[in-house]
Amino acid sequence: MNKLFFFFMLIGVFAQAQLSSSEIKTLKSNINAATADLKSLQSDFVQTKHLDFMENDVKSNGKLFYKANSKIRWEYTTPFHYYVIFNNEKMFVNDNGKKKETELSKSKLLKDLNKIMLGTVQGANVLDETKFKISYAKSGSNFLAKMLPIDKTIKKYIQQIDLTFDGKTYLLKKIKTIEPSLDYTLIEFSNQKKNATVPEDKFAFK
Repeated sequence: MNKLFFFFMLIGVFAQAQLSSSEIKTLKSNINAATADLKSLQSDFVQTKHLDFMENDVKSNGKLFYKANSKIRWEYTTPFHYYVIFNNEKMFVNDNGKKKETELSKSKLLKDLNKIMLGTVQGANVLDETKFKISYAKSGSNFLAKMLPIDKTIKKYIQQIDLTFDGKTYLLKKIKTIEPSLDYTLIEFSNQKKNATVPEDKFAFK
């Protein structure tokens, strides 16, 4: 049994080869290049929420809309409908008609959360080495960034963030946020449309 366990540990090590400093520099450059001309983005996503006390994970589907000037909308469509908008230093939530508007400047945590959310589409902007200790690896054709918070405020709520970048487009493919309790949220993106037209009213507070 010990030999078998060791064998699978080796598979995991070889499957995720750590990047050298020059490879990390190239990766960051490619991510920056892929998002430098990013004016808008549309994407489907599947979110999996794992809670230790629940027998089954909670899955939901939705769409992400992004527009330059730091506008982003997370819209959940199934099994329930609600959306969250970050726009002009404000966060707006509409939970099936129940609305709430919050000034991001009033909360350091919300400001950091907004930066992380924007980073999901702005690529390298999420790789903030002033707030996270980051290690990089390659897994198959994709690239992985494991982010451990060093910022005390973030550390209270997030133990680790794992990012998976597509090896061809260098857009974010997956984001997994692990809480100190080891509960986690995994978001997987698909059907990403770069610089497609996004109506302005997607970011309106209504």
